[in-house]
Formats: sequence, C-alpha cells, structure tokens
Amino acid sequence: MMKEAKQRRSLFGSRSRKPLKKTAVIWLMAAALLLSITGLSGCASAKLPEQDDGRLQIVTTIFPPYDFARAIGGDKVNVTMLLSPGEEVHSYEPTPLDIRKIRQCGLFLYVGGENDVWVERILDNMGEDRPQALRLVDLTDILEEEIVEGMMEERGGHDHEGHDHEGHDHEDHDHEEAETHDHEDHDHEEADVHGHGEHAHSGDSSEEEHEEADEHVWTSPVKAAEIILAIADKMEELDPDNAESYKTNAGAYVEQILDLDAQYREIVENAERATIVFGDRFPIRYFAQEYGLDYFAAFPGCSSESEPSASTLAFLIDKVREEQIPVVFSIEFSNGNIARAICESTGAVRRTFWSCHNVTKEQMESGATYVSLMTENLVAVREALGERNAEK
Repeated sequence: MMKEAKQRRSLFGSRSRKPLKKTAVIWLMAAALLLSITGLSGCASAKLPEQDDGRLQIVTTIFPPYDFARAIGGDKVNVTMLLSPGEEVHSYEPTPLDIRKIRQCGLFLYVGGENDVWVERILDNMGEDRPQALRLVDLTDILEEEIVEGMMEERGGHDHEGHDHEGHDHEDHDHEEAETHDHEDHDHEEADVHGHGEHAHSGDSSEEEHEEADEHVWTSPVKAAEIILAIADKMEELDPDNAESYKTNAGAYVEQILDLDAQYREIVENAERATIVFGDRFPIRYFAQEYGLDYFAAFPGCSSESEPSASTLAFLIDKVREEQIPVVFSIEFSNGNIARAICESTGAVRRTFWSCHNVTKEQMESGATYVSLMTENLVAVREALGERNAEK
C-alpha cells in the first residue's frame, strides 16, 4: 500500500498528510529514547555539545521560525532547524536525535496544527522535562482552510465547479480522478501507543476545532511581524541579559517586513486584476486575505491529493483563458506539472511562489531569509496582477 501511495505521489509531487504507519515506530523509538535520556538527566554526557557555550539554544521545525529566531537572536543564540534544507516539509519525520535536540533546547518553536501532531505527543511524553515552547498558530489569529470554486476536495470529495465541463473537449489534458486514499493506512496505531487521539493539542479538548485550521500563518507579512514580536518577548523572558538586543533586532526585522508589506499593498492598489491562480496546493490563504486577492487553485494548502480531477484541471484552464491570467503559480519543491499543463493550454507563464516552508541547500548557504523569499514573490505577484495603467 505504501509503495502504491508513493507511486501516486510521484506524478504531481504530493505528500502524505498523515504518514501514520511509520509513526507508531517513531513513537516507540521516542519513548525508549526519552526513557534513556531521563535516566541520564544528571549526567553531562546527556547534553548536546553545542549547549555548552552559554547561549540560548533554540530549535525550530521549519524555516520561518528558524529565520525569525536567528534574526532576533543574532550571535546571542544558537538556532537549529530540524528540517534539512531541500527537504519537503510534509514528508519530514523526526529522528531520535531530533527528539533529543528538542528536549535539551531552551526554546522550541513549531507551527502547530495537523502536521505537528507528532510534536504534541513528544512534548507530552517529556513531562516536566519538556522545554519552553511556542506554537506559531497561537501567536496570531488563524483561519479555517477553505474550498473555493473549482478546487478539488480532500480525499476524493466532490469538486466545487462553478459550471459543467462535461460538454467541453479537453482531451489534451484529461486526467483520471485521483485515487481515493485507503484509510487502512490511517489506522491510528499511535493512538494506542500514547493513549490519546490523533488531533491532540496542548490545552485543547476539541479535535474538530483545529482539524481544518490553515496553519500557514507566516505567509501574511503582517502576521509574520506579529509572530516575530511574540517570539522576541519569549526570548527576552528566557534570557533577560540579552533582552535589549533581542528587542532591537526584532524591531529592525519587523521594519523590513512592514516595508515589504507596503510594497505589496502598492502593487495591489495599482493592479489590473485581483485574481491569482495556483496549479498546485494553495498554502497562502493568509497572504491572499491580507491583500484582498481572489484565488483559484487545484487543492487546499494542506491537501494530500496529488492529481487533479479532469474537471478541476479544465476549470482552471478555462478560468485562465476567460480572465486572461498571465501567470500560473506552483510552490517550492513541487514538480510543477499541474501548472505546466495549464500554461501549455493557455499561453500563461509558470512562476514559483515561495511559501517559505523551507529553502534549498544553496539558498541556505547564500543566506536566504523570509524577507528575501517574499521579495522574490513580490516580483512574481506584480507580473501576475499586472498594472492598471500599463501599456497593453
């Protein structure tokens, strides 16, 4: 079954939303590791070497909080990202070393939401030894994930098309409906390991409340600024000796981000259109709402689907043609096949929108930041929206 799922993912660059088969093994390994570490808690050998330099140790799951923490902390902190550069975030699974890093850090930053269920379980199992932690979804208001017109629903659900395409001839881009996921792979084995359900959240007794929450809060620059200030407050609390430095650095980075926000607003204000199209998942709902943009996309931001239905693909192609949309977006680490198919049928160009989940190894080495990635997006968004008074 897992082999078939991997084969389905290979065509359009999908990911497994809940890789539960492997997680049971991970939880058992984690439990064994935590027991061994607890037994060594009084020994120097239980500490990671990099914790001996006196600086605040911060561990993050993905790139945005990593970038925010290093911008705030400068040389006063050590920041470690668990996700390796170039790794697709939704295929990440923690290693025993990752769990040890979390336990021994001074501050742990993670997103929260469905893809971080593993974090909640690991932290719960650490008991009194759990580190100070912040969830990004707790630092700002969140939105529910939504299904818009033409978008294919999760797990083989009904498409939300605005019109019937059955009479259209779309032989050049006809695709089979994505296979319905076999829920025998989602048998919740790990619930038996730890004695609680799939969507456990610290301090939250309702599974349904967060099940469809959109966790990509950082994609709005305004929300990114809010998150940075909240992280800085926590760092000041944990390391008061360097509080003034953290406050100054956070203020400077927020200023850069708000300047970027002003540039986006200027583009939207003078834009020819207010619609963007994604031939991919759509992980930037916060961005779209921030700037009042309408959007059409193949899948929601956290979808596990990999191939669009023929009707979804036809809808997007028709939408691009009808509204003369010049740019179709795909996201980083996607193979871009859906967007490419739309572009081949319409004459639009494909551009990458960096959702900032992660960066490539080359980008990390060259010093890429949230601001530099969102600045690249700025150029692409300007091209996609056009200018109202530009010469045709």
